[in-house]
Amino acid sequence: MLFRSVTISSVVSPADASPLVARLMAFANGHPAYKVLLLLSTLFFFFTSNARAEQDQARPFSSNQKTSNADTLYFGVLPYLSTTALIKTWRPFADFIEKTLHKKVIIKTAPDFQTFIQRTAEGRYDLLMTAPHFAALAVKTHGYQIIAGHSNALTGDIVVAKNAAFQSISDLRDKIFATPDPLAAVSILAELTLKQYGIIPGNNIHIKTTTSHNAALVDVTEGRAAAAIAVGGLYRRLNASNRFGQLRKLATTEKIPHVMYIANPSFLEDDIRTLRKALLNPIPGTLGDKAINLLKKQFNGGTISIVSPQKLQSLAPILSLLEKKIKQE
Repeated sequence: MLFRSVTISSVVSPADASPLVARLMAFANGHPAYKVLLLLSTLFFFFTSNARAEQDQARPFSSNQKTSNADTLYFGVLPYLSTTALIKTWRPFADFIEKTLHKKVIIKTAPDFQTFIQRTAEGRYDLLMTAPHFAALAVKTHGYQIIAGHSNALTGDIVVAKNAAFQSISDLRDKIFATPDPLAAVSILAELTLKQYGIIPGNNIHIKTTTSHNAALVDVTEGRAAAAIAVGGLYRRLNASNRFGQLRKLATTEKIPHVMYIANPSFLEDDIRTLRKALLNPIPGTLGDKAINLLKKQFNGGTISIVSPQKLQSLAPILSLLEKKIKQE
């Protein structure tokens, strides 16, 4: 093996070294026999220090770690839209939280549902607007607290082309079925509905994952899928726009609670109570009232109300499927 001659100063300079290393370097410069020994010692120190630094960077967040400071809150928003659209949609609501809690609110999201769940587990958000089954998972596994939820029920519509011959879910056997993200609530609700008819995803029906609810519906109108699942009522809005042709509903999934607001375990109890009160009883005409009314129109969630233990328990079947899917990722 061939070694290239290296001076000690080319590895580490006295200005960057500790006082002890600097004295050793000065001593070694006057005693050539010690140069190799000091070089090896310096390299050992360098590599072990780097290894420790890499380990520190790779160390995962603790499950309940709070990443913001006392004057700033990270508001995690479910990535059901593009980041730009999410910020536009949720900024008025974030402003309402700022005014209520007198803290700066920074909107955060994730590139996909899987990453959003992981970041929730790591405690990267202080407050979250999240899917009901994601909320149930966070409560069960990581000790999050539910602040409130939207009162309307969440369902999925199984949709086919208006002129298609399908009359029942059973007719979809061996066909292509388009869905949004596999972890989305409506995707899991669709899977439960299909199984009631003996249709098993990946077995006797072909699941095609698309980038969004809209994309799943478009696949039906353009003939790339025989059927699709999307959040309840969305197909009617697309039909009304006359942009994607005509669709019709073949079936509706079971109902579950709508999106929920949850808090990191480190969140102050007083702040939870203050925010819950403001969400449940917004003063007419105020910033909070306007923000909540805007959300009612945008995703049909209804008013904000308390999430009862019974509502949370109703999510057990979809939560069970969610946990299985996460393990398979």
